[in-house]
Amino acid sequence: MKKTLTLLFVTLLLTVAGMQAQTGDLPRSTPAQQGMSTLAVKQFVDSLLALPATEIHHVMVVRHGHVVAEVHPAPFRAEDTHTLYSASKTFVALAVGLAIADNRLRLDDRVAAIMHDHLPDTVSDELAQMTVAHLLTMSSGITPDWHLRNATVDWTDTWLAKPVKAPGEHLLYDSMATYLLSAMVQRVMGKTVLQLLEERLLAPMHITEAEWELSPEGICTGGWGLRIQAESLAKVGLLMLQRGQWDGRQLVPEQWIDQMTERHINVDNASSQAPTDGNQGYGYQLWRCKWPTAYRMDGAYGQYVVVDPATDMVVVILGLSRHGHDELGCIWRQLMPAVDSSDKDVRGAERKLAATCTQAALPLPQGKRRSTRLANADFKLQSNSEDIDLIKVTESGQQMAMRLYFRDGHDETIAIGHGQWTYSHLTGVPPYSIVCRNRFAGLRHNFVAAAAYAWTTATTLTVQLHYVNWISAMTLVFDTTASTVTLTNNYGQPQIIPCAIVKQ
Repeated sequence: MKKTLTLLFVTLLLTVAGMQAQTGDLPRSTPAQQGMSTLAVKQFVDSLLALPATEIHHVMVVRHGHVVAEVHPAPFRAEDTHTLYSASKTFVALAVGLAIADNRLRLDDRVAAIMHDHLPDTVSDELAQMTVAHLLTMSSGITPDWHLRNATVDWTDTWLAKPVKAPGEHLLYDSMATYLLSAMVQRVMGKTVLQLLEERLLAPMHITEAEWELSPEGICTGGWGLRIQAESLAKVGLLMLQRGQWDGRQLVPEQWIDQMTERHINVDNASSQAPTDGNQGYGYQLWRCKWPTAYRMDGAYGQYVVVDPATDMVVVILGLSRHGHDELGCIWRQLMPAVDSSDKDVRGAERKLAATCTQAALPLPQGKRRSTRLANADFKLQSNSEDIDLIKVTESGQQMAMRLYFRDGHDETIAIGHGQWTYSHLTGVPPYSIVCRNRFAGLRHNFVAAAAYAWTTATTLTVQLHYVNWISAMTLVFDTTASTVTLTNNYGQPQIIPCAIVKQ
């Protein structure tokens, strides 16, 4: 009896541990065990990490259901969530499929019929003809207005009041079309897209770390704003690869996955252009790839989940890049040739890949630990994009800290390491390229900054910040000779900010 109780207790502990675990759920393997060249996989990772003007935050390669390579360059970690930008859109399409499966929605349902209380006084024939399918394929007929979401809190009314031209004829990529899908799913299902997905997909797949920004209307933003972990994205890619099946359960109808991943509309003039990953056509809230059998979730600054049924592979890449589809090119050039090939020295190749993945890191500021001419000072900043009013820099023993005072009244204290990343939990929010009403609403605001510093000269201090469970970064260069702070975030040009300096 005692032995039985002990066994039950151990089983319970393992079960609880499994319920709490969020990373490490997918089985791990080696490329060779899944029929791939390990050296070619290493070359793929090396190519990604070497891309210019690109930060790689997370990479996962999955073949035959097994993770064969993953890298989370320091200071990023496997458990960190990441914002997806437009890669969020595919999750809305999955939610639409669930609503259709429940007979709450149809592809030919008219937007005007479902959102009848948000219509303008005069409804044009074109608006009356707009359907769910038109929104899914980005062919609403409404010219995108990327300023709308910051100009008003009445997103639905304002978007539906815009002129509509012949729905279904042209691909007009518009995040607000996805927002309308999110609003329609919420209306017919009585819960937000995230709540629906949590209940029907995420919970059965053991995805517990997911959150979505909310609009001023209390609706998941849909076209952007989902925050989730890299391994969870790999799971969703596998769900689609398996045509909606997970662990023996059909979570999404396989016919819906087939429909989502078909090419439904072409990019204008694509036939007269050289093939690229941007002109291969659009499915339901996802893109077809230049690699003919692959499709992908695709978000700004390089958020990708690539699914290729022909090779039974899923590739997740998250990071921050200004170079379009360079990361995808690495998949086609380095990774795809790895499929169904082998290496002469498998063990040696595995050691090299493991070293690359475990040692990958974003660059640390280079310079001295201490300054003999400046140790502690206050920097009173003039106007800047981050609304920082004052920065207090302090050194004490082997520790350095930076306290930022913002013009809205709140402040943050960030510990900074030399030659290593030091992590701090924030009370505020990081830089964000999307400017809209209510941004960050719906998120738990549990942001973490990893920071490192170096004195590049006796009077010049460089601090690098990475917001590791978001996406953005910020570099601060304090020049006490010029009395300036140069602030650079990922989304714009460096700002040279004059400041008054007072030594503490």
